[in-house]
Amino acid sequence: MAVPETGMTGALDVLRLEGIGLLQGIGETLADFGDDAGEDRQRLLDVARDLRDSFFLVTVVGEFNAGKSTFVNALLGEDLLPTGITPTTATIDIVLYSDTPRRSPSIRDDGLREWTHPGTGAPGVALVDTPGTGSVFRAHERLALEFLHRSDLVLFVISARRALAQAGRDYLELAQRYGKKIVIIVNQIDQLEPAEQAEVRRFVERQARELLDLEPMIFMVSARQDLEDGDAGQAGQEGMNALRAHLMSLIRHAPPAQQKLLAQLDLAERLTQGWLERTRQQMTSMQADRSRVDEVQVELEQQSRGLEAHLEETLGNSDQVFADLRLRGHRFLGQNLSLRNWGRARRQASLQEAFQEEVVGRSLQDLDQLGSAFVGVLLDQSRVYWRGVIERLQQLADLLDQEPGGLDASVYASQRESLQEALRLARSELEAGVGEAALDEIRSSGLTRINDLAASSLAALGGTLVTLLGVAAPGPVLGAGAAALALPAVVVGAPLALIASALTLRRYRRLESQTLEEFDARIRQMQEGFRDALKGVSNQERIRLTQYGQQVLVPVYSRMDALTLRDQDRLDVLQGHMEAIARLRQALQQG
Repeated sequence: MAVPETGMTGALDVLRLEGIGLLQGIGETLADFGDDAGEDRQRLLDVARDLRDSFFLVTVVGEFNAGKSTFVNALLGEDLLPTGITPTTATIDIVLYSDTPRRSPSIRDDGLREWTHPGTGAPGVALVDTPGTGSVFRAHERLALEFLHRSDLVLFVISARRALAQAGRDYLELAQRYGKKIVIIVNQIDQLEPAEQAEVRRFVERQARELLDLEPMIFMVSARQDLEDGDAGQAGQEGMNALRAHLMSLIRHAPPAQQKLLAQLDLAERLTQGWLERTRQQMTSMQADRSRVDEVQVELEQQSRGLEAHLEETLGNSDQVFADLRLRGHRFLGQNLSLRNWGRARRQASLQEAFQEEVVGRSLQDLDQLGSAFVGVLLDQSRVYWRGVIERLQQLADLLDQEPGGLDASVYASQRESLQEALRLARSELEAGVGEAALDEIRSSGLTRINDLAASSLAALGGTLVTLLGVAAPGPVLGAGAAALALPAVVVGAPLALIASALTLRRYRRLESQTLEEFDARIRQMQEGFRDALKGVSNQERIRLTQYGQQVLVPVYSRMDALTLRDQDRLDVLQGHMEAIARLRQALQQG
């Protein structure tokens, strides 16, 4: 396949070195993506090595027994590579350009068998013969697939008798995915009649178009006829000559190194674009995840505000209970400490019983109902809330488990762990609840003081009444029961009696005022105790919400922010690579 020799100019060599550095730089960027990007990273490093050697790789692939090695020998013009009817080795043969052929291969460090021959087409052009697909040795196919991404031009050889079997279609689809230039070679057409050859060609064209959306160049050849140097007019040889002319036009179109660099820039662009899309998708998913966590955070705040509203409502109702208690107490004390009732004052036992029934009893019942209702609503809201938190977090965890395989699996490892911890804590909070413990606290902190009020107020009230009743001197001043000299005593003592009465009344008023003040002070003390008990329960629940947010949501947010910043950095670097690829391609095309 002799063509005029073409070399690299100094400017092209500079661009080639720039391309090598760019491919290596992209490879270093992909290393940050971990094992998921390992295969793509290795491809870039492989093609960077090929660029250093200035190879334009023409790779021959196809099914076993399609005559690939014979086809390569036909392109070279002599039987260089061994051929056989069975796969005897799992190696790849590479034929480099050289004016002097080397007919005994050397084994390279990467395991390839290396040959040299002037028939590759031009300096810098290499022909690669890969093991066949569909062979009994699966390792053959693996090696061929691993080498496919390094190719600049793919010559896909199929047998005229087995056109486009399933394994062949898979190879073509993979080559197309890699963005390779593809030429289909239908070999061994000497085994078909002319009418059959036309039918096979139509079948291959239709299959490539309908199944793979490809319209590649198709050449009908007989490599064996070409090697045997038979009648030049035979169809198989005409096909080989047409193929040689097509390959020479490709090589003449640009120096092999330039074609190589352009082809590998295409590969680098596709890989970089793929990771750009994956990073954008990852950032979109992360934003959606953050929105779901935001919903939990909003519910935390709403729950906290709901607790405050419920507390204020209950405190307002309890204030009314204490206001009514104060009003009834004042009325009771006014009635029983009045000077008008001295002559029919109740016995102390009767008075205490009346105070307990008329003043205290209803307040105990009302406050107990308020406390129980407060705890009941708090418990119900807590259960509904924590169940909602668990449901939302579980949905988020399920979504992470269902993330498509295209996303970086390692990204969400710590996120899943954080969510599992969040779920564990949420379930423990649900089980903890408030309930009887909170109600007992209200009773012990608030309602017990109501009982203390009854005892202390009754004692104080009894003492006050005894004191007040004792200020009056018993016995009449005039009449049969009057003492001797009573009248003179009255005449003499009248002024003194008036003075004593005034002092007694003043003392009574002071004692009455002190009793009311003491009663009001005790009411305030009870009211503050009850309010403190309600606020204590509410604060405990608010602290649970705050601690939950600090223990779980804050770390989740922190991890999401770190991942978002990391992904943004990756996005910026990948976009920079895309811009560098575009600039280098433009420089190559203009040169």
